[in-house]
This record gives sequence, C-alpha cells and structure tokens, in this order.
Amino acid sequence: MNYYSTFVPGLLEPVQHALTQTLPDCRVHLTLDGLIAYESNANLEEVRALPFVTNTFHILKSFPRQPGRTIRNMALQILSDRALSIKIVPPLERSGTFRVITSLANQLVPLDEAIMRDLEKRITARTDLVPNRSKPDHEIWLLQRTEGHGFFSVRMSRHKAYDKLLQKGELRPELANVLCRLSEPRADELFLDPFCGSGAIPIQRASFAKGLIIASDNNQQKIDLLKQRVKDLDLKKRIVVRCENALDLGRYGAGSIHKIVTDPPWGHFEATDVPLEEFYDRMVAEFARLLVQQGRLVVVTAQTAAFEAAAGKVASQLDMIERFNILLSGKKAVVYVLVRK
Repeated sequence: MNYYSTFVPGLLEPVQHALTQTLPDCRVHLTLDGLIAYESNANLEEVRALPFVTNTFHILKSFPRQPGRTIRNMALQILSDRALSIKIVPPLERSGTFRVITSLANQLVPLDEAIMRDLEKRITARTDLVPNRSKPDHEIWLLQRTEGHGFFSVRMSRHKAYDKLLQKGELRPELANVLCRLSEPRADELFLDPFCGSGAIPIQRASFAKGLIIASDNNQQKIDLLKQRVKDLDLKKRIVVRCENALDLGRYGAGSIHKIVTDPPWGHFEATDVPLEEFYDRMVAEFARLLVQQGRLVVVTAQTAAFEAAAGKVASQLDMIERFNILLSGKKAVVYVLVRK
C-alpha cells in the first residue's frame, strides 16, 4: 500500500524518524516540505491513526515532477489509463458518496466541468460510489504540489475543525506529539510542561510514553479545566496538574526534571507581567536549573530573538543541538532542542 502524509512544514526529520519507528516496514519514496510519501504493509487503522501527521492519503496514482503539467493534464491521464485501479480500501467504507477535490500548490482550483463529470463516472464505475459535491462520505484528491509532484489519492483521515475544537493559542495535537518525541521520552523519567495551558503537550506525552508528567500553568481557570479533562481521559495517575508560576518553580530541586517540553507565551494572545526579554531570561535560567545532566528542553516559540538571547546567557549549562523553522497558524516559529551539559 502506498500513502502520503502531510505534517507541519519544517519538521521533516523528526516526522520521518517517527514514521519509520511506528511502521518498521515503511519505505520512504519521496520527501517534500510538509509531505512524505511511503509504502507499508502495516494495519490500515494504524496508518490512518498516525498521531504526528495532519492527514494521510492512500495513493492511487503518482505523477513525477514534470514542467508545464496541469491539473487538467493529470485528469486526462487518469481517464486514459484503463489499467488504473480505483478502490476504496478498508477501513474506509466501500459504499456511499464521494467528491473529487482538485488542488494546485495548496490552493483549491476548478477543473473543466466535462472532465470532472467523466472523472466522476470513471470512479463510480470502479467503486459503486455516487458523486456528492457538498457532503460526501469520501474525498478523492487530485493534487499537484508547488515542486511539481502530483497525486491522485483517497483521503483516509477526517478533517478536524481545529478552529472550533482548540482554544486560542492551543497547539495542534500532531505538533504537540512531535515536540514530545523530540525530547526522546523514556519510561523512568519526570516530564514537565510549565506552560501547559489546555494540556495539548502533556496529553500527547501520556498517549505514547510512560513516566510521570507534571502539567502546570499560572492561569487557575485553565488549570481547573485541564484537571477535569485529565479526569475524563482517565489520566489522573499519569498527569499531575498544578497552578504554578513557571519563572519560580522552587518546589522542584535543582537537577530534578528529566525533560521539559513547552510552548511559552509569545506575547500575541496574553501579555507577560514583565518585559518579554526579561521573561525569557528568567524562564530559560529556571529550566537550566531544573534539568538533570543530559536532560532535554524542547521549546516552540515565535520570539526567537528573546529565546536565543536567553539561551546564550546559559550556554555554559545548555547546548542547543537542533533548530527547526516551522509555520504555525501562518506565523513563523522555531522549535528548539537543548541538552543540559
């Protein structure tokens, strides 16, 4: 089975590593910014549920990079390919409705109506699915990337309306999952997210790795909501939720925390009590105090100048070993990985 999955642009290396660890038989064929194409004989439900990607598609036909090719050319090639197998594979339903979505460089584009109708007829003849362009059971994508590669594929994952599901400033779960993986989690360690907010990072950590998790924030309302969420998810034995100031974590001794993964304030949604530069200085100094030797710190922020200046002041304690430039909600941000010397 051939697939491609999309992910947060800029995180190819950790996503590819997570993919090959999760699907040991996986063979990667193509990597692009925010997309990885591969084959695997793994259980389809396992592929469909990959927690570190945004969406996964079952590839029906691939189009290698070719100058001047258009969506229309791709559609005509599909119609002329009599040997092309078009099937809806389990765990997707074998019957129902579908629509064809055409996308060029991440933008939806129209297709000639006559060609679209012919394409719909071909799909119906091969699958028994019925076209429904408003609310279909399945989406079949004809997509061409900016780099020139194209795919004709069936979407295996359902779109999540994150604008309705997530709170303001909350990380998407697939990004939180990758951040946790970058910390190289182990079972016998103490994990801390001192800016836990609604709990995206602690909950993702608990979903795939053992060990005790401390989730803290200075917003009592968020803490109360997270306590209830942790209870509902039956994670009270895994996640300890506390209302604490991340700049003064005196409850924890020096060298007591193995991993810190967090999304500190960017100054976009909430102002900090002190100037942002001072805030980051105090924050990073506290993290350096808390971490054990070889402990890892993973931080995502758009305040790159403030964070790098703060990290420079504790360079004798923390080594910056990785840096990933990403796009998050249309804003440039950076994921930093540091290790305690």
